[in-house]
Amino acid sequence: MTARPGFHADVTCIPGAIRAETAAEALALVHALPDETWGKVRPSSKERTRITFGPHEFYGGEDGGCELPPALQRMGEEAIEAVRDKIPRANWDAFSIHTLVVNRYAATKGVAPHPDPTIWQPLVVGVTLSDDPYGKPSVMTFCDDHPKNRLVVPTPHRSVYVFHDRAYLEAKHARRPCPSAQKGNVYSFTYRCFAN
Repeated sequence: MTARPGFHADVTCIPGAIRAETAAEALALVHALPDETWGKVRPSSKERTRITFGPHEFYGGEDGGCELPPALQRMGEEAIEAVRDKIPRANWDAFSIHTLVVNRYAATKGVAPHPDPTIWQPLVVGVTLSDDPYGKPSVMTFCDDHPKNRLVVPTPHRSVYVFHDRAYLEAKHARRPCPSAQKGNVYSFTYRCFAN
């Protein structure tokens, strides 16, 4: 039997970790945002699907840089509380919520494999919420240079996923295109800590 690559051990997803009330409050907040509040992932992007809350832009694109709303701060704290003891190897002592990046994915939309910038601590706490909570869950993948090492991670509504250390530094991650029958959007809330 072939050993799993090391980065697999640094990815965790916990379904149902966010309370239904918290999820409803967060979805109501993002639904109420004016469309012009959403920015492009990159300047060349055609669609406006990202917003950043916090003092730093993610890649330097039109990310917004809005102040983090208290409801989304509370959701991040709830997510950390739900996973912290289950992932003791992550460097929690160096992590505090500094910035929140929210991406929205309509039906058939996803994101190709990519690394995240090294300006962030190699620890991401993600929350997946969906307008279609009983639909097929959104799926993330993590991979290195060997396709056979791909790790597939379903992230259903109200789940918390964490990737850190080797999964951040040695692997790329992606979100598969959302199902064509999906109603509304899937939202990925990624809580991050600036590295400097």
